[in-house]
Amino acid sequence: MPINPYLNFNGNCREAVLFYADVFDYPNPEIMPFGAQPGPDGNPVPPELVELVLHARLVVHGTSLMFSDSMPDGPVTFGQNITLAVLTRDLDAIRREFEALAVGGRVLMPLQETFWTKAYGTVEDRFGVQWQFSYEPEA
Repeated sequence: MPINPYLNFNGNCREAVLFYADVFDYPNPEIMPFGAQPGPDGNPVPPELVELVLHARLVVHGTSLMFSDSMPDGPVTFGQNITLAVLTRDLDAIRREFEALAVGGRVLMPLQETFWTKAYGTVEDRFGVQWQFSYEPEA
């Protein structure tokens, strides 16, 4: 079984999932809000949690990415403990996705040819998530 990155957000998970779905051309992502489920005591969840995301999942280049909002009493420090690496043989996809993630974010290493690949770059998106893109030639 693969290891699936699970990203937690501080109340803006829905926005992040919809953004990533657009970048990676993933139509109609399923987003399960806390409000669709009963609370841990069987009662409805508190109003401040109703629209927060309990779970969402996207498949990006064959890898499942899972998402959730953190509980308001336990915010996450995000972007310091995970980098997502996109390895693909599709140079057009690398360019398109890198540029889309850079909008509102910041380029840490411009997309460029390196000694090990035709295209490599690192970008931090507007949510603080760092992405590495690398062209992987056919073996």
